[in-house]
Amino acid sequence: MALSIIEFGVYGFITYSSMLMLIISVIKEVPTTKYSAITRSIYLIPGIVCAYILASSGVQFSVDTVTTTNLIRNENSTETWTEATNQTHAIILEDPVWITVHFLFFVTLIVYVVTQVLILFTKHDKMDKS
Repeated sequence: MALSIIEFGVYGFITYSSMLMLIISVIKEVPTTKYSAITRSIYLIPGIVCAYILASSGVQFSVDTVTTTNLIRNENSTETWTEATNQTHAIILEDPVWITVHFLFFVTLIVYVVTQVLILFTKHDKMDKS
């Protein structure tokens, strides 16, 4: 499927911001409570979807589509013809490695969300009995 350049920008922003959040959560010491595990998982799910869309979109991004319609008249009679042409201008990525990169982002985010869900199911928060 061919994406428009605006869709590519939006999907890319969501994917890369999810990856940035993942990198920050790996670098920074974050609490491993049930609440924080589900919160991190929920915020990364849109990044998973957008990374998959970017990985499956291919190397071509459409910029615009121009439709030209011509009306042709015969000068000797009343005959007319209509001709319509569509021209789509596209940006083609030079290196298809971006498909692999986005697929790896997809897999990385899925693995992280699965581990957070496992933490959610196995972690027991300490109850305060004061």
